[in-house]
Amino acid sequence: MSFLNVGPWELTVVLIIAILLVGPKRMVEIARAIGRVTSQMRRLSNEFLGTIQTEIDAAEEETRRALEGVVETGEESVTELQAAEQETREVLERIDEGRRQATTSIKAEIQAVERETGQAVKDILEGVEGVVKGERASKEEDGKEASRQ
Repeated sequence: MSFLNVGPWELTVVLIIAILLVGPKRMVEIARAIGRVTSQMRRLSNEFLGTIQTEIDAAEEETRRALEGVVETGEESVTELQAAEQETREVLERIDEGRRQATTSIKAEIQAVERETGQAVKDILEGVEGVVKGERASKEEDGKEASRQ
């Protein structure tokens, strides 16, 4: 399994490093944020699939009714079949438009998640650099005090 070209071992290494750098408390906050974004993306996907299924079901029902009407009357009604075909085409066009809109929306969500993740990584790196600089300054002060005595 690969997500954004990151395999499971790479993801494990990144998570271990993140926990070491950020700490478990901050990691929970980051995990919650990622969980919320994932939840939103799932909800969008489910809504999109539900809409598509509803449209498909409606098109199937309309086509079935049209075909039953033709069989019951025993007449072949070319105009009814053409109307059903036209309705089916329109439904398929609406489905395709919905798919395009959902794809655009999902791409925008993914880009937003990437930006948020990038900012979170920058914040983490800045925090780590601050801690490292603070430790260096503390060690230098300890060395100066020891040399004075």
